[in-house]
Amino acid sequence: MPRPSKLTPEIQQKIGDGVSFGLTYALAASAAGITYQSLNSWLQRGQTEKLWKYNQFYKYIQNATLMSLKHFWNV
Repeated sequence: MPRPSKLTPEIQQKIGDGVSFGLTYALAASAAGITYQSLNSWLQRGQTEKLWKYNQFYKYIQNATLMSLKHFWNV
């Protein structure tokens, strides 16, 4: 049986918070206790596979990225 994914709602929240505060993906992943490679893999899966869990994560991180840009530009 495959090992369960570390992508939990708590991890998603931590990464999203970090990204929305302006952290790089690598730093946000590290702050959430995962590797950048795991984060990148989840984002790629969300973009290509369209599985609900990973697709929702991909959209969540995209939104967090946009929020960080809004804060940066004070829009």
